[in-house]
Amino acid sequence: MQEKVRQLDAQQTTSFDTEYIDKGMFEVLTKQLNMLYPTQQPFHLLDVGGGNGMYADKILNHYPNAQVTLIEPEASLIAKNRPNPNKHLVCHLFQDAALESSFDIIQFNWVLHHFVTDTYQSTKQVQQEALHCAYRHLTPGGLIVMFENFYEGLLVNNLPSSLIYRSTSSKLLAPLTQRLGANTAGVGVCFHSRTTWHDMIIEAGFKTVLHVPFYAFGNLSSLKTKALHLRKQNVGLLIGKK
Repeated sequence: MQEKVRQLDAQQTTSFDTEYIDKGMFEVLTKQLNMLYPTQQPFHLLDVGGGNGMYADKILNHYPNAQVTLIEPEASLIAKNRPNPNKHLVCHLFQDAALESSFDIIQFNWVLHHFVTDTYQSTKQVQQEALHCAYRHLTPGGLIVMFENFYEGLLVNNLPSSLIYRSTSSKLLAPLTQRLGANTAGVGVCFHSRTTWHDMIIEAGFKTVLHVPFYAFGNLSSLKTKALHLRKQNVGLLIGKK
């Protein structure tokens, strides 16, 4: 039986009421989509954790023949979506949703690192199962699209992943980690290195994985960086083809 996924409360989700994909990133993304999939034809995109729908609206404006199904567990974010006849809203956890149709593109924009449970190992299993689920619900030749923050370790590549998970998921440490700036304090977050995500996508059955780097970021102090065994942090795009 799959572990229960922890959820942020409504107050914690307020910081996600925004759109992270700017014009330049969107242009790079659509160029890749157009090369990898016949986007001139009608297609159906599943936007997992699509929140306020700003990204879905961009897709529908750019691809008038597209359909977008947006799945989001937070009702307050669902309520902020602008109506569109080609946008279908589902207020549900991805893990609990009964997906009856198949999709041509399934997208996770900074979402998979929020799929956390009570242990690090089961968290990785839930993330892996989400990738397997995406594979099963894609049409032949379909794409999985992931924007993520990659955390690369100093000596052990994916060590920051478990350190960040354990510090943010601890309910005992929640008051401290919240004061240190962790919006997910007491619930948890589970980032990975780029190669770890790449391997997980391949494990899910995808034939090829494309990596598009965007920019480096360093939002942690020198002390936190050393404590978390961090070498660098990057924002990037991974696209897997079925």
